[in-house]
Amino acid sequence: MSGTVTPLPARAGLLGKGEDFASIGRAVTGASSRIPSRAWWIAFAGACGLLGVFAVTLAWLLINGVGIWHNNNPVVWALDIVAYDWWIGIACGALLTSAILRLTGASWRSGIDRIAETTAILAAASAALYPIIHLGRPWLFYWTLPYPNTLALWPQFRSPLVWDAIDIISFLGVCLGLWYVGLLPDFATLRDRAFEAALAEADERGRTRRLTLMKAQTYGILALGWRGASTHWERWLMATRTLSALALVLVVSLQTGASVMLAGSVLPGWHDTLLPVSFLAASLLSGVGVTAALTVLVRRALHLDALITERHIALMAHLMLGLGLASAYCYATEIFSGLLHGDAYDRAVLVRRLSGSHAWAFWIIVVFALLPVHLFWFAAFRRSGRVVALVGLAAAIGSFGDHFMLLIVTLSHDFLPSSAHPYSMGVWGLATLAGTIGLFLALLLLALRTLPMVSIAETRRVAESHRDGRPRGERAPVPAESAQARLWGVSAEFDDAGALAAAAGALKERDFGARIETYGPVPMRRVAESLGRPAGILPLLALGAALAGGLAFMGLCLYASGVDYVFDVGGRPRFSWPAFLVPSVSFGTLCGGLTALLALLVQNRLPRLNHPAFAIPGFTRASEDRFFLAFEAAGPRFNPARIEQALARLPQGRPLTIRRVPL
Repeated sequence: MSGTVTPLPARAGLLGKGEDFASIGRAVTGASSRIPSRAWWIAFAGACGLLGVFAVTLAWLLINGVGIWHNNNPVVWALDIVAYDWWIGIACGALLTSAILRLTGASWRSGIDRIAETTAILAAASAALYPIIHLGRPWLFYWTLPYPNTLALWPQFRSPLVWDAIDIISFLGVCLGLWYVGLLPDFATLRDRAFEAALAEADERGRTRRLTLMKAQTYGILALGWRGASTHWERWLMATRTLSALALVLVVSLQTGASVMLAGSVLPGWHDTLLPVSFLAASLLSGVGVTAALTVLVRRALHLDALITERHIALMAHLMLGLGLASAYCYATEIFSGLLHGDAYDRAVLVRRLSGSHAWAFWIIVVFALLPVHLFWFAAFRRSGRVVALVGLAAAIGSFGDHFMLLIVTLSHDFLPSSAHPYSMGVWGLATLAGTIGLFLALLLLALRTLPMVSIAETRRVAESHRDGRPRGERAPVPAESAQARLWGVSAEFDDAGALAAAAGALKERDFGARIETYGPVPMRRVAESLGRPAGILPLLALGAALAGGLAFMGLCLYASGVDYVFDVGGRPRFSWPAFLVPSVSFGTLCGGLTALLALLVQNRLPRLNHPAFAIPGFTRASEDRFFLAFEAAGPRFNPARIEQALARLPQGRPLTIRRVPL
């Protein structure tokens, strides 16, 4: 079974003309140096200023309590939960976009997936601050986790606060796993380019600067010894697809779980079966909107017009248009349903949303989220990066209005007029929100300077289907390479995967006393099939771990709440398992994601920071634009001369060079 997703055919407009493996690598690895330093420092100073505001706000909150956010009774969930849900919606929408594009094998994901995953991580990090700081005593946040403690107490597993802790940890675990696995081949590319820069600097200046050497060492550690072997690539594809499937389950569970909790109440405005669908549609729109805006920013700031083309921007515009129509349908259905067959309380909620003291939230949704996307019916606006970015940011603003309307307007007035209490936003609540935005921007700016914001591996997969051909040739081994010495093996260098597959297929059945391995900058499915190297059982391991983790957490909740620490909430049965479904699914996906990551590393025998293959002459180009076939000595029958003759006499797929590799 192969881990290869749907093939990536060449699509017009997804790459600039003449782009090949080498130019793609150079464009991405050198992108950070093209950011104007003055502009970056000004932006970073502004983000740090917002972080300073957040620090002051947090200090004031610790002194005076969470009442500085103007929470009241009945509006016990105010701007803190609104902002938390908003950030989580952006994170879920961005992660779901990346996961769906990977699972469907969409070719245009090459310019989008890394930005979407980075958006998801940064938004989740901003959201994660709220469940901690609104505890009142944030230094005791670990009390929400089920750990052995001296008081022999369990957390209240029916509490959404515990759900938030489990959900955030699970989301960050799965999202970081998908993000890091996708970065592994790119870190290897950065490692090899930094190593080449260090060698060039040593030749030119007689020594290597400490900063250059430190960069090469850092990227080397992050790459974990990735060599681009065909088996590495097959398992990498399987791992990314497995993690994407787990991310899809996690996002749907997290978004629909929170909305089902609201819909399960009797409050007018929440008690609606459409709420989970509208929650998911709104989060997708906001996540795609922020991802589209950051895509335009990355394209312009890093000068990656050849890799993130107008077609990528237009496809994001199409996606926002579709999600905007879906959101509009949900809002219209909710309004007509309430007017046609809702009771007096439902209609009163609609009236307050449309014309009450907080009606501005509803009209923000209309003006910023629902109307601007209709610009994308026109091709000229779909091709304009500036318009796409502005509409994406507007969709995020509209999503904030949606969460504010849903929570504040509903809580401020329930069935009894005597329990109504107005709510107004305070400066400290807005300052807290500004601080989380500062954290998001600061981390984003650091990522722009240090990480490849476009996936080199995925972009090369698109380029592979229409690369310009280059002539192949042969060069006999030079005397120094043929000298009698203890050898690790014999290597042959090729300029494309087709020639490598032909050579591997022709020589795999011959007994050279050697183990055959192949290396390259992109997945080599034909080579893996030719050598009979299966990707393994990584998805089954991840599925088993996810099921076991979910069932174990469900059992823990049932035991704690129904046996060891019975605490009746709302007259529920002792073993009300539906209340524990959301955190159980989240924890299960976390277990599956960690297992997939661990299985990838174990099966590929990573990390291994030093490997004999790194001694192959010119092997740094295995992460750029060359493919290598290695015959690794595996016994006394190993005969390098026979291997060299066989390689030189190949009718098809003749190598560019043949080298002996010392041990």
